Amino acid sequence: MQTQTGGSFEEKVPLYAACRKLSIGDPFRWLKMGWQDFRRTVWHSLAYGLVFVIFGWLLLYFAWAQENDALIVSLLFGFLIMGPVLCFGLYDNSHQLEKNRKPSFRHQRKKAFHDMKHERLFAIMMSMVIVFLIIVLSIMVGMEPAIGQNTGSFAVASLLIAVILAGLAFCACAFALPMILHQDADGATATLSSINAVLRNKRVLALWALLILVLTAVGFATALIGLAFTTPLLGYATWHAYRETIITKG
Repeated sequence: MQTQTGGSFEEKVPLYAACRKLSIGDPFRWLKMGWQDFRRTVWHSLAYGLVFVIFGWLLLYFAWAQENDALIVSLLFGFLIMGPVLCFGLYDNSHQLEKNRKPSFRHQRKKAFHDMKHERLFAIMMSMVIVFLIIVLSIMVGMEPAIGQNTGSFAVASLLIAVILAGLAFCACAFALPMILHQDADGATATLSSINAVLRNKRVLALWALLILVLTAVGFATALIGLAFTTPLLGYATWHAYRETIITKG
């Protein structure tokens, strides 16, 4: 859209990028394309996935050492919330494969430093969400003795809070980081584009969020070893989800 100002025309920049209408089978196709990227870069992908495994072991050891149930739940969901930020290098892998180039850690590092300020914004946002979750659940754990026999209600309420926060984080980050990498978009535009796409494709992206949750749960259920496979798969699939959802120039 253009507006006339003083005899000249200036382009009106939209607040967010437009999105396509998705179908219910799209998330499964994203996973299929993600698996194809995984197979094309097996060792590179596993090396990236092992970082998640080791990082997850350290977090769980810290939580168990503190003997704090709220901290364990918070860190598990925090791992899910921070996933889109931590998968930035995987998006770059898929982008390089898309251009028929060989992915490299050197290129990932270069791209990450280039977009550092935008990545830092999301890292801070997600860290604040995790801290808020830890505080709320810690308060609820302190209230548990007063609740008495309603420990089931306490567990449900805690889980509900964690799911709501993870859902809000998903809306903001579902496509934001891939858009920053691909379009060099600012954090606000990328976030609004992600939220708009989720709101316009609620059913499809609710299924996508569920698939992410299930595959992440599988990774945790295998003593985190499965994350070495599921994390790269989800990272690559997220890139393809972005490419098929957000309408971009290139």
